Amino acid sequence: MGKRSNMPDRDVNLLLTSGLILLISLILAAMAYFSLTLGIINPPGTSSAPNRVGTHQNGGGVANPNGVTEEENAAADVGDIIFPGFVDFSITDGRDYVDLSNNSQNKVYFKVVLTDSDGQVLYANETIQPGASERWQVTSAFDPGTGKHDITATVDAYGVADDTPYNGIISTFTVDMG
Repeated sequence: MGKRSNMPDRDVNLLLTSGLILLISLILAAMAYFSLTLGIINPPGTSSAPNRVGTHQNGGGVANPNGVTEEENAAADVGDIIFPGFVDFSITDGRDYVDLSNNSQNKVYFKVVLTDSDGQVLYANETIQPGASERWQVTSAFDPGTGKHDITATVDAYGVADDTPYNGIISTFTVDMG
């Protein structure tokens, strides 16, 4: 006769059940990781109004319209949106403006709003078409010698053909007025 295990049947079943639960947990963790990595789901901290890429400190971003998958994005024929980046600067370095540009490869126009730390609107535009840019003179809002000012740039994108709302970004930067 064959040799019988010293382990009772209930212990074997418990061990098999525990292994199965561990395997399922690993599969779910891998699915979540790849969903976040591939952009299938939005990570915590991103907003859905109107599907913003998120908050960026001193930088721009590339985003898909309405947070859709690459396949849906290709079908919409919009492609990735290239947002402008914003960096800290000082007017003592000879720069007293912020260039607000829309990459010519974009198929969306931008609405840009710049606000100070109190939420007061410093600049707002209606549209920046693909390939166009506008320049905001910082001295129109702040006098030289008034120190550092934190500015928030909100950039929303809309379809050129049909005004469909797409992704946007919120970026912060500091201007040192000396």
